[in-house]
Amino acid sequence: MKVKVILALVSLAVVTAFAASASGSLTAGPPKTTHFSWGTFTLSSRIADKVKAKQALNFDLSYQILNEPGAPAQLRAGMKQGAAQVQKELGLKINTDLIGPPNTDPPAQIAQINEFVGAKKIDCGGVEPVTPGAFVSVINKTMDAGVPMMTVNTDSPSSHRMTYNGADDYDSGANYASPSQMGKVAGRFTVAWAKANKIDLNGKTAALISGDTTASWAQGRMKGWMQTVKAAYPQLKVIGTTTTAFTTGYVPADIYNKMSSFMTGHPQVSLYFSSDWEAAEIGQLIGQRHLKGKVFTLGYNIDGTIVNDLKQGLILGTLDQRYDLQAKSFIVNCARYLANGGTPAAYSFVPPSIWTPKNVDQAIALYKSIPGSGVTG
Repeated sequence: MKVKVILALVSLAVVTAFAASASGSLTAGPPKTTHFSWGTFTLSSRIADKVKAKQALNFDLSYQILNEPGAPAQLRAGMKQGAAQVQKELGLKINTDLIGPPNTDPPAQIAQINEFVGAKKIDCGGVEPVTPGAFVSVINKTMDAGVPMMTVNTDSPSSHRMTYNGADDYDSGANYASPSQMGKVAGRFTVAWAKANKIDLNGKTAALISGDTTASWAQGRMKGWMQTVKAAYPQLKVIGTTTTAFTTGYVPADIYNKMSSFMTGHPQVSLYFSSDWEAAEIGQLIGQRHLKGKVFTLGYNIDGTIVNDLKQGLILGTLDQRYDLQAKSFIVNCARYLANGGTPAAYSFVPPSIWTPKNVDQAIALYKSIPGSGVTG
């Protein structure tokens, strides 16, 4: 049977943590103090004076690896989009900069943040804490210095950061209501696809695949997907759990070799759910083994390989966490806080875009507008 792949979500608007204020105006002015569950934040008078005088503000986002293709370019583009929105909405000029080490090096990343804050180069800081616990001290120290600090893409929830701007990868409880929880979004997509194509998943076998089963975000995605799909198809058999899913690592050649062995050893699997990048190689193997229309896969993220898989119909879809919208959310949320005060929401979730064989051209057009995005047509 030739399977028709449905078109689900395209790009959803970024969920921001503050209501928009009047265009081109500061309505309440910068806050002096803000109370949180962990204590009181006092804004630096230096920053408050710059806001009142409408002087250019410096917003820096620290990312773990600047030499990586794709994400850095997407983050920079989103920061610029956010700055343009703030200029129009609040009349504030925001200078944006993506900082960080060339390659993943948490101590170097932390040292750079400390250096910039100490030199008073940052008026609002963002950070992608690659190891959440290791960044608690630098985030708290920055806040103690009167500089607002937010997390982007990954969170450090035990720190004193203001707002997390990124995908909702939180461990999904049965009553977790967030409509953008990444696993549940994938689960709803899977159920809709199965029903649209009259595929009864009861009695079929699926497998959970992850680059790192120890990662909380991966576990949150797998749990949300399982809850949603099993609610619709309770007799679906699943190989692996949120903590024992088959693990591939992140090197494409390793993923390919490990998945080749796994697929050979598990011929009964007809549906693979990948918590991150693995769908790219699974799709390639589906094509090479002439299993298109018989074995299916769904995953996350987007790059040139995934685009080619989508064009050939080798994967059902991919959930793109939209680095650009995450960075934009950080810029807009921090600017609104500095302009008008209020208590920032703890979370500003960015819903994913879902790219499928039917709307892959829209993804290509989007990323072609971002030089260095890592996505090719």
